[in-house]
Amino acid sequence: MKETEELELVDVDLIAEYLEFQVLPSIVSTAAGAVGIPVLGKAEWTPTKFSLDIDFPGEIETIQFIRSNGKTCTIGGEKVPPFYNFLGLDKRNPNPPLVTYDVFDMGSKMMLPKPIKQEYGEVLADPAEWAKFAVNKFGAESITFHSLEIDPAMGDAPVSQSVKYLEEILQAVDVPVIIGCSGNKEKDVEMFKATAAATESEVLMLSAADKATWEEVIPLAVKYDHNCLLWTSLDLNNQIKMNKDALELGLPPNRIVMDPTCATLGYGMEYSFSIYQRMRIAGLLGEKDLGYPISGGTTNAWGAREAWMSEKQAPEWGLRQYRGPIWEVINALCLSLVGLDLAMMFHPIAARHVKEITGQFFAEIPKVMEDKGYYDWASANLKR
Repeated sequence: MKETEELELVDVDLIAEYLEFQVLPSIVSTAAGAVGIPVLGKAEWTPTKFSLDIDFPGEIETIQFIRSNGKTCTIGGEKVPPFYNFLGLDKRNPNPPLVTYDVFDMGSKMMLPKPIKQEYGEVLADPAEWAKFAVNKFGAESITFHSLEIDPAMGDAPVSQSVKYLEEILQAVDVPVIIGCSGNKEKDVEMFKATAAATESEVLMLSAADKATWEEVIPLAVKYDHNCLLWTSLDLNNQIKMNKDALELGLPPNRIVMDPTCATLGYGMEYSFSIYQRMRIAGLLGEKDLGYPISGGTTNAWGAREAWMSEKQAPEWGLRQYRGPIWEVINALCLSLVGLDLAMMFHPIAARHVKEITGQFFAEIPKVMEDKGYYDWASANLKR
């Protein structure tokens, strides 16, 4: 068919939700004449050049996590929506999403999914060794330390234990650390008072202040110059209010990180996705009360039975050792596409892949090849 520049496909099925056909002008004229529709003049294509006209006047705050040894991690600073790295666009986002690895104070006592246990093994019993393992083996750029055992329902451990573990982690690794909590409001405030003071020489993050604790936790972040995660439950207006309250309490804009709640894939992801997207677009359009980086506990992916259930119970779902990490990867990538700046992750392989994939998304789209008129993706990928 070379002479006619046509390609004929035989016995081909086309499966698509949306299919668009472009019909040549000559065919339109012939078809119109055949049914008696008058054709006015000669039909011709009007050459049109595509141009990208985007204007986002707002800018997301830049947040830094700073260790006393000088090591830093930076999130935020966006000027356009995620991965808008189009050629010719005069604005680019400066920082890819940061992946932080979860470490728990009672890892050996928790009912963890088997794929997690297989990756971390014996270090689960020692938070400092766990953090060190994540950094040395998997290249973790940040650690999130969760103090669960202080909760009366989880053991009612003294807050001094959290301080001890945190200090050991900071000695074991040189990367920034996020200070997580248990969910028990009274013990969490007590824990933040102790850990914020013990880490005054660092710029870490208190995770988190919510509607029950913000009046006590935010002043601690102000006093000891820490970042503070402001957690709300899938409510845009509540997030705006808490952000304003934090500013009134003296927390600088470059210390605020939002967390509108990360629901897990299949259990409400669409709600998180839409809230994240609305927050980010609003911030970029100039809504200063939403112009802050967004965090998400994508570890929540493991809350879905599809992630952890044994293949013996659900053989049709495939192997759990792959299914669980993939579930977590999809959770993080979905939110990264609409503004996630900080992904708190559990499985180290899932965390590594999210970092690699978002890094590829973050790279600038290659220029058109001059000799071919298009970018040769196949050859470029083969050369890798």
